[in-house]
Amino acid sequence: MTTCTDTTVVLITGHPATGKTTLAHFLAQELSLPLILKDQIKESLLDTLGTSSTEWSRKLSIASWDLFHKQVENLLKANISCLVESNFNPIYANEHWKNLALKYKFQLIQVRCETEPDILLKRYRQRIKDGDRHVGHVDASEDKDFLETIKQHMEWLMVESDRISFDTTEFKQVNYLKIVQNIRNQISSRLKTTS
Repeated sequence: MTTCTDTTVVLITGHPATGKTTLAHFLAQELSLPLILKDQIKESLLDTLGTSSTEWSRKLSIASWDLFHKQVENLLKANISCLVESNFNPIYANEHWKNLALKYKFQLIQVRCETEPDILLKRYRQRIKDGDRHVGHVDASEDKDFLETIKQHMEWLMVESDRISFDTTEFKQVNYLKIVQNIRNQISSRLKTTS
């Protein structure tokens, strides 16, 4: 096992349209951490390799997850803290993060963006309508499984971690600086415990 007790991964999760990416960029700047965005990787692949079908989009999504995981592990190998953002579905993500926790000793802080299902769906559909979402992504706005999934908050990854819930119902009232301080407090507390 690699010892890197002063290494932290801030993991931002939540359903689409809960404000994850906006929060991720803000935190990366305030905390001076490298940022890895899963959708940014996929969109680069889409721009390079083209868009064609739902099946193709899903294949590129699998490839982007693989690249994403390799980037995270490379930073952990180098004892570099980082911030990562995506909709981490525990069904697929638990095993990966459990394996990382076995190989590398690091602090994991999960930040889950949350809002009410009707607000989330309205934002999601508006983003598609406005063209703010890359055309290569699959539109799940009428998908029964998606509509059922967003009725509950994204589940936490089942890995030892600090957990912070972040309400993004009213974007104009979101206190980003408060969550920055919360994360700093979590990191400081961990450093004191391990020193």
